[in-house]
Amino acid sequence: MENVDVGKIFALKQAGWSQEEIAADMHVEREVVGRMISECADVLEVESESSQEAEEEGEGGREADAQIFLTAGQLREIYGYAAAIGAKEALKTFEQERKRERGKRANRRLKNTKLLLRNYHMLKEHAENSVFGRTQMEESALDILESMMSMYDNEVIIESIKRSATRTAIIVSHIDTMFGLYAAYCEKSSNRQIDRRRYDVVWDMYMADRTLTVKEIAEKQHLSRDTIYDDLKVAVERLTSLIFGVDGLNVR
Repeated sequence: MENVDVGKIFALKQAGWSQEEIAADMHVEREVVGRMISECADVLEVESESSQEAEEEGEGGREADAQIFLTAGQLREIYGYAAAIGAKEALKTFEQERKRERGKRANRRLKNTKLLLRNYHMLKEHAENSVFGRTQMEESALDILESMMSMYDNEVIIESIKRSATRTAIIVSHIDTMFGLYAAYCEKSSNRQIDRRRYDVVWDMYMADRTLTVKEIAEKQHLSRDTIYDDLKVAVERLTSLIFGVDGLNVR
């Protein structure tokens, strides 16, 4: 028998691993794994009853289940492997779930950034026209933005911001400030020409006094609409990292 850990092979097989997966994990040939499994009877002292005895006991001709006898040391070794495999699989599942949650949260922030940009002028007008209705609030922009994460209806989100002039003014001011930071970043960028163009594109799309369509921006920049869409995608991602924070975002 080759120098292969039969106990580990048995534990992995009991955990439901295929021969291919066991071979890959233990860095041996699949044929070796198959042979070790078939020869486990010699290592683990497997005994089975004959099919004739099963018939006599009313088993209807079905072969009796194989009985496996293990030493205390072999049992401890298998339990150890099984526990390690179980912990490894549990950790893997946890990491996958956490990654999915981070991805969903990042998508929510990106979606909410687009929602705020689309409604920027309406929110700004609401804040300006309600200036005398403002009150002192301890709520910060990040508090308001975090509350958006638990809402899934766009109209409800906007109405929740508009419910007070102060709340609206806080968000509008926050967006203005983050656009200022984005402009400063573009000015200092090593790819200043491209980043400045992306800033101009997203400004014309959402922030300018007279906003433009993608077609109009493409004509203004002498670029294709596909390039404008790409510029908007990158710019909105960067603005999301500024408006909501970089948590969970892949900023390019």
